[in-house]
Amino acid sequence: MCTNWNDLLSTGLLATLRALDGSTADELALLSEHYPFRGELAEACRSLAVRAYGNSERSALEELHAALALVYERDFSGTRVTDVDHERQPILRDVAALLERAVLDRELSRISEASVTGHPTSGTEYVHWLKKMVGEHPAGWHPFYHQHLTERGTREDLRLLLAQETNLDPRFDDILALMQVGRHGGEKLEIAANYWDEMGNGDPMQVHTKLFGEALASIGADPGYVRDTFLLEAGVSGNISACLALSRRHYFKAVGYFGVTEYLAPRRFRCVVDAWRRHGLDEVGIVYHDLHIGVDAGHAAGWFKNVVGPLVNSDPRIGREIALGAMIRLNTSQDYLDALLERCSAPAMSTTTPGTA
Repeated sequence: MCTNWNDLLSTGLLATLRALDGSTADELALLSEHYPFRGELAEACRSLAVRAYGNSERSALEELHAALALVYERDFSGTRVTDVDHERQPILRDVAALLERAVLDRELSRISEASVTGHPTSGTEYVHWLKKMVGEHPAGWHPFYHQHLTERGTREDLRLLLAQETNLDPRFDDILALMQVGRHGGEKLEIAANYWDEMGNGDPMQVHTKLFGEALASIGADPGYVRDTFLLEAGVSGNISACLALSRRHYFKAVGYFGVTEYLAPRRFRCVVDAWRRHGLDEVGIVYHDLHIGVDAGHAAGWFKNVVGPLVNSDPRIGREIALGAMIRLNTSQDYLDALLERCSAPAMSTTTPGTA
């Protein structure tokens, strides 16, 4: 092998993962079979996780989530013909599995067992119980949306918010596509209907990722701005979204996680639309959020009725998994919105000159 991978690994996990893109197909094949190196790579991941979560080193937490984000970027990217013989998955899956375990262990440790057990075993009653859980959590009516944005949010605050929302919105259609794998009947049809809405119901001009891109462009949140303002907490939320969607074993948690996402979207997006119009911004930029106020209300109702309820009816043990996913979403959403509110409330934000839309 031309690259000294152990020397490269000593410079950091991120540098090692980035180097995979410049490797030849033969070098990648040899690297996958180089088990001593893969052992060193695993140890580097464990060490990084200890620094990030055991020692509370923010720089380590940033590197850990940057590494996961790089892996997920590959997972959600289209294939190039020049890459058909380049097998990176053994290495990337090694890294993802170890870092994901550390991330989820931390998130699960924040959830009390009492909050996710003792739930109703009837699907209908369980849905009421789950909605009550969401309503009582601080993220259910977070002050960023329901006080700051609606009462005093600036144009720059809106731009900053949309930059953070790139952690999920641009790939939500693909997440729904992934969640359909292996499901059947009304459950699969409900997720498929949600997916078809994301696809603009067949109209290319109404595909939701396109509409979200127009929102970013209209407010001046170009890729450079997103990169420079992206919050770690937003990255954590986005990585967990990808983790739960990509792994089949996390499906039930994903049902709870994205069910909460759909349930909270209409009330949050109403705040965005109101703030947008208060500033007299171009209506083309608010089509995405305005549309989701009604669409996501329907999606949430269908998700609870046709996915959550039937799953709990089929096996009450699934209720705990759904609740865990819901709590992970609520807790990480609160973290992200707390950080966003702090950023928007800082003196520097009030004097920032908005970019040109």
